[in-house]
Amino acid sequence: MHRYHSHTANEANQSPAARQQGRRAYSLLELVLAIALVGGTLAPAMSLIRSGLELSETTDQKALLANYAVSKIEEHLAIVAATWTSGTASGNFATDGFSSLRYEVTRSDAVADGGIVDELMHVQVTTFFDVDGDTLLDADEPQCHYRTKIGKFASYESIASP
Repeated sequence: MHRYHSHTANEANQSPAARQQGRRAYSLLELVLAIALVGGTLAPAMSLIRSGLELSETTDQKALLANYAVSKIEEHLAIVAATWTSGTASGNFATDGFSSLRYEVTRSDAVADGGIVDELMHVQVTTFFDVDGDTLLDADEPQCHYRTKIGKFASYESIASP
């Protein structure tokens, strides 16, 4: 004699997790919803990553401009300390692999430039990325400006002289 059990009464009393325990696959609707949720969260995440990369590039560019500006201002402070000559200089950093990174330097002891004749020299350096390749600094090009002053002291001249 065979015994038949009714599972419908037992299934009604079971929790949803217990009912799904025997299931081995996801329905098409569940897969579509999961893909939609993942896609909906990836779009903003990708946008954040893209803006983060752009910000990182801008930060790197500013650091490069500042480092080269400091390098040039130190170079021209040494020139002023040794020779006390006014003048201008410009060029690029092609030897370092940055031909579009340019600089302009002004050394002056004129009162109009903030100096004192034969006593105080004003040194100004501008570094910039020459985006359009015209060798001129344009207002929309990334740039860095540093300026300082140096006094004329006999000790500077004696150290620089052999």
